[in-house]
Amino acid sequence: MLASAREPKPRTYDIIIVGGGKTEAEAQAALDRLKAQVLWVRVAQPSGGFLAVEKSDDYPGLNKGLYIAVLGLCARDAEVVEDIKRFMKALKVHAPGAYSKSIKGQYGDPCPPSGAFTPPDDEEKPFLERIAKEPKSAEAFFAYGLFLKNQGRLTEADAMAGQALKLDPNHAEAKALAHLLMVLLTD
Repeated sequence: MLASAREPKPRTYDIIIVGGGKTEAEAQAALDRLKAQVLWVRVAQPSGGFLAVEKSDDYPGLNKGLYIAVLGLCARDAEVVEDIKRFMKALKVHAPGAYSKSIKGQYGDPCPPSGAFTPPDDEEKPFLERIAKEPKSAEAFFAYGLFLKNQGRLTEADAMAGQALKLDPNHAEAKALAHLLMVLLTD
């Protein structure tokens, strides 16, 4: 069997870009403007996700020689096309220049949660407000992660448990939550 026959076929993704420019600082400024308007925890992914400044040269079909503020890469499957449209509409309220572009490649699935830019409901809002007031509190991130787990939002819960452990590696409840989520997410 040829080596190329074993490699996965490239998939089509929508790369979500919130700004950019000729310098890394211009792209970082676009991310910072977005972060100032929304609680970044709603777009966080367990792996760190994206929310990063990248070189446009690394993505096929983009103009070369620029720095871009990438919010995520969403695999373009028939069932998610409408989610991406809704997501982009909600995102543009906060970042009017945001856009998505179809590209091909192998990027995993660092796609922000579809509800990341929709207003939180009354039940979720106190958790987000607490994180905004206490951004270095492992307990605040753990509590939000537990809430998300109980809502069935396991990937987001995993990101919050990870952030709690980053802030306090000895947080016993966050460790237990992270282990539980690892089991639930691998099934």
